[in-house]
This record gives sequence, C-alpha cells and structure tokens, in this order.
Amino acid sequence: MAEELPVNRLEHCTSPYLLQHATNPVAWQPWDDEAIELAKRLDRPLLVSIGYSACHWCHVMEHESFDDEVTAALMNERLVCVKVDREERPDVDALYMAACQLMTQSGGWPLNAFLDPNTLKPFFAGTYFPPDQRYGRPSWSQLVTALCDAWTDEREALLATAGQLTEHLEKMAAGGEPTADSLSTLVPAVLEASVQHSLQQFDATNGGFGGAPKFPHPMKFEGLMRQGSKQACEAVAVSLEIMANRGLFDHLGGGWHRYCVDAAWAVPHFEKMLYDNALLLPIHDRALRQGVGNPATHERVIRLTLEWLEREMVEPVGGIYSTLDADSDDGSGHSEEGVFYVWSPEEIVAALGEADGAVACERWSVTESGNFEGSGSSVLALGDAVGLEADAEEEMRLALLEARAARARPGTDDKVLSCWNGMLLAACAELDGDAAVRIGSHVARGLMERSTRPDGSVIRTRRGEVDGGPGFLDDHAWAALGLLNWGIRIDDGDCIERALAITARMLDDFGDSEGGFWLATAGHGELPVRQRCESDSAVPGSTAVAVRLLATLLGVWPAHDSAGLWREVAEGSVTRLSGNLAHQGPAYWSLLNAAADLIEPWSVWFVHHDGDEPEQVGELRRAAGVRQLVVSSSSAQSGKDRGDEPWKAWLCEGLSCKPPTTDGSILNWKIE
Repeated sequence: MAEELPVNRLEHCTSPYLLQHATNPVAWQPWDDEAIELAKRLDRPLLVSIGYSACHWCHVMEHESFDDEVTAALMNERLVCVKVDREERPDVDALYMAACQLMTQSGGWPLNAFLDPNTLKPFFAGTYFPPDQRYGRPSWSQLVTALCDAWTDEREALLATAGQLTEHLEKMAAGGEPTADSLSTLVPAVLEASVQHSLQQFDATNGGFGGAPKFPHPMKFEGLMRQGSKQACEAVAVSLEIMANRGLFDHLGGGWHRYCVDAAWAVPHFEKMLYDNALLLPIHDRALRQGVGNPATHERVIRLTLEWLEREMVEPVGGIYSTLDADSDDGSGHSEEGVFYVWSPEEIVAALGEADGAVACERWSVTESGNFEGSGSSVLALGDAVGLEADAEEEMRLALLEARAARARPGTDDKVLSCWNGMLLAACAELDGDAAVRIGSHVARGLMERSTRPDGSVIRTRRGEVDGGPGFLDDHAWAALGLLNWGIRIDDGDCIERALAITARMLDDFGDSEGGFWLATAGHGELPVRQRCESDSAVPGSTAVAVRLLATLLGVWPAHDSAGLWREVAEGSVTRLSGNLAHQGPAYWSLLNAAADLIEPWSVWFVHHDGDEPEQVGELRRAAGVRQLVVSSSSAQSGKDRGDEPWKAWLCEGLSCKPPTTDGSILNWKIE
C-alpha cells in the first residue's frame, strides 16, 4: 500500500494568514486532530509554524522557503507541516513561544516549533531561518534535515529534550510561591517599585523606555499616570509627544504602527494592529483629561486614529478588522515593507506642486537623503514649517492622503477578533465626540449580534458570514468589559445584561478553583501544558483584564448577588501571583493597575433621569478620574429612584451613599 502523502488543506480556512499559505507547495495542514493523527501514522515530526498576516518576517520566510519547490519537497517528504494563525490560537502560540524563549532566550514570529506528534511536546523551537546559512544561523533546509535525521537516528535524545523542556514549561505555568503580605500592603508597594524601575529605564532624550527596538508601553503609561508624580507624568508627556510626532504614528492616515526599529522612533515596522490603537487611544485621552503633555497632540492623534478606523477598518456587519500589513507592492510586482507610507521630495512635489511641496517637505521631514533603508525616501515625522496655518496643513495632508490612496495598499486582515473589538469598545466608552460614538455603536452591534450569545458564550473570531471557534479568556474578559463600560456610557441595559452573562460564563469556564484563570478550556483541545496568560506582552495579560472587569463590577454594584464571588475570584487571582508581582512587578503592569482598582474605593455618581440627562453629567463624566464613574440612566439603579423629580443623583463610595441631590451645581468629584 502506497504511503499516504499530505496535501495542502488551507484553502477552506477563513484566516487570511492561513489563506496566504494555501497556494504554497508545502502541504500545510490546519491545527486539528487530522493533522496530528497524520503525523502519528507517518511517524514524522510535526512542524508547527505560527505567524500572523501582518508579520513582515513571516512573508520573508514564505517567499524564501515555503514558496520554493525544492524546500517544500524536503518538508513534505520528512515532516507533517501545520500552519497556525497566532491570533486564532493564542494557546498554541503561547505554549510554543514559551518553549522558544526557553531554548533560545528570544522569541518572535514566524515561530517554528518541532513536536513529537504523540505528545505534542516540543523538542526544538526557533523563529526565522534564512534559505542559506547566514546571520549565524543554519539555513532552513539544513535545520529541517538535521532535526529529521535526529528524529530517525537519535529519537530518544530528542524525546528526552522534549520531556525536560515540558517540565520547565509546567513550572513556569504553575507560577511562584505566594507571599504572606496582604494585597493592601503588597499592591501599593509593588506599584511604587515598578514606577521607580520604569523611571530608571526612561529615555529622557527620545521618550519611551530602554533602547531599540522600541515598543509603545500603554500599560506602563497608565501606571505612571495613576501614580501621578511630577517625574512620572513628565516621562509620560515626553514619550507620548515624541511617539506622536515621529515615525511610529501615521501622520497622513492616522493610527500607530506596531513598533520602531530604532531608539529615536524614526523608522517603524509598518504593521498597524488594532490592539495597539485600541490601547493607545485611551492613554492619550487620559493624559488629556489629567493635564499631562500637550493637549493639541492628544487631540490630533485621537482624531486621526478614529478617522483611520472609520475610513479603512470598518467591517460592514459590526466590528473592526484586525490588522494592516507592513508590506505592499512597490510598483514592480515585488512586495516591500513600508513603501506605502514613505515619500521622496519628488513624490511630494508631484502631489502638491513646487511651492506647497516644499512646505510639506519641511512639515513632514521629507529630505533628499531620506531615512528609510537607503532608499532616498523618508518616513514622515513632524517638523517645523514656519508660517504654515492649520487649515493649509490640513489641505496638504488630505491631498497627500489622496495621492497615497492611489498606491498599492497593504493587505488587510479582515477577520474580526472578539478580544480586540472589546478592547476598542472599552476605549470608545472613555472618548468624547461623534466619531467615538459611531465606532463604539458599530462595534457593540457586532459583539451583541454576532460575536457573543445571550448565554454568555463568545466566539474567538469571525470573517464574513463564517464564525470561528470558541473564544478564549481574553475574548470573554474584553467583550464583557467593553460591553459593560459601553452599556453604562450610553445607558444600554442590554449591553450590561450581556456583560454580566459573559462574566458568569467566564468564571465557570476559565476559572481555576485554586486561584486565577486558564487561557483556554478543554473544548479548545489538549496541550501538554495548560496555558495561562498573566503577564503583559504587547497587550494586557488576560487574567489582568478579568480582574479589571470584576473590580469594575464591584465598584458599581458592591451589593450585587454575585459580588462575593467576584471579589473572591479577583482577589484569589492576584494572590496566586503575589510572589511573581513582588519579584517581577513591571511585567504585570495591567494586573497591578487592576489590583489597585480592586483594593481601593470607587466613587460612583448614580443619576436617575426622565430621559433628559442633566447637562452637568457630561462635564462630570469628562472630569472623572481613576475609579470614578458616572452611571446615568432613565432606569432606576440599585433602588435609586428619582420619584417625581426630573432627575436625582447620588454619590456613592462602596455601600455608603450621600443623600440624593437635584442641584446640578454640586455634581462634581469633590468628596469631603
């Protein structure tokens, strides 16, 4: 009987990343039982190659190796090859990324892990490998050959390596020993130590923290602004200003790129991720409210980013797309990173004419020498253009944006991720203005009608009419938090009810009886080490979002029937990680911020009105600080009824409320 040969099975997948690989000569399989069983039958290692559609180096490795017939033949002969979209399967990505970091002390994407198909334990993991030996790395073909030869000739040694690696991963997942300190003692101390650590890393010249490559750190900015010292706020102000004025931000179209390759924020990796923008929008809004930094800068980046989301990222049914690629066609049929965004002086002049073009080159720092990879083109950054009026600048920006739109666009990953949409909805609930209301309403509709169910279940992703699999912890936590905050913001009881249902489901499906949360449920399939998501990465740890959700619920409804459970689970989640927090606080900024919301009192203005909200409520909402919330509704909340009055308001802290008032002049946050 002839040996069963793998064939490429990605053509029926919905992930844009997987579909990019559907035409490769590599016989890619999706992550499923069929692929795993095939590897067992063929007695071959399972290659799990993980990436995402906007990943530049994923595209490079595809072009160099996975599109190459000779390389593909080698892979098809000796491996069973699985492609995974990390945005669809965060549990698979988390496990094998941890293995890669243990083995190589580094990580990134594409992530390539070689597994024993019988146990799914990794015996090797790495990232990008070139088609020939360079950068001090073997070629991809050399690596595949060496590992497959070892699988045939030295399997026991490989399996021993896999076993030892998995033991280390299990210890990592278990976490450290909890401390004996109470949370009320531990959390403020670790927060202050984390602030001081961050200030030591602060780059006073260029903003941000540390050296190249430089990532935005929204969770850290939030923690520094919460602490509120002059030094902490100055670090935030300098960082946000420079990040907003240099290459990280798209000055024509709006939105932040993923990170910069240099310490001065001059040249980005050009991917645009929804999560970066969803996290940075409320940071600039908080800075604007708190008087940190330049108000005009905050207003500009918020406005342009919301414009970008509405113009380019709106999914018709309800929701926002996931990412924009870094690469696009350079005009000669080749895909190159950044070519959509960079400009030469000649291109500026062609779009605007000589006079305006010269001014625009000054305003957006476009020079003859350029600053992008020796191309003679420049990544835009704000410069001084003496005498340029705001209206004239806006006309130039729009003209350049129109000219740029004629270029070949970067690819759009048009799947809708529940977690990132919940993240954006939580941001929109904090922002002012019609654009935030329009986007928030659109995202809420998608979450309510497509991505969540009345029973509290949440799907991971959807694309077009096709729904993805069950959601993970981050999907439930972010969807619930977004719907809760949005429901409170616009007085939508259905959103609040759905948020409560999702919260209950999250506690049932993801809660660990010994404390904390799991990232996945048994329904996601079994991995050799069950994963948690507790420390921050580019996004907040999922456990932190769950704790923030529970803290918010307790702040608003401390007497709710489920309040005891909410507090028990939230405090247990933080206590389980207390040892980690004490020793590695800056890795857990989101959890520290959420824990502060759990142990510190909230102030909530409840306003019951007849459908005509008093005008002072908008000002009250805008002036709200950390752990201050306005619940303004035409329905009575927690027994607070206006009676025959047009409106009545109560200021509450925990279970204690001041006498109600109908005097708009005392609607403020001056708590005596």
